[in-house]
Amino acid sequence: METMKYGVWGIWIGGVAAIFFGSGWVVTAGHFAVWATLAAHLAEFFAIRSVFERAGGSMGTHFVQTMIYGLFYWVPIKKRVEAGGAG
Repeated sequence: METMKYGVWGIWIGGVAAIFFGSGWVVTAGHFAVWATLAAHLAEFFAIRSVFERAGGSMGTHFVQTMIYGLFYWVPIKKRVEAGGAG
């Protein structure tokens, strides 16, 4: 799962690069990638917020990490919390 986090960076960096350095449909695809990823990660954060509250720690950190990595950040935390451990 850790390795898959790098793929999310590829989406973010690829989308931003497409916006700034692309032309035509590439720019449109870059905007779609960035905005769709942002919307999905925002929805994930609010859907899983109760797990973060049970796990403890900074909600700001949980928010930023979820916005960057999405489910690759929160799934291991959810598994630990459901198993009875801390986040």
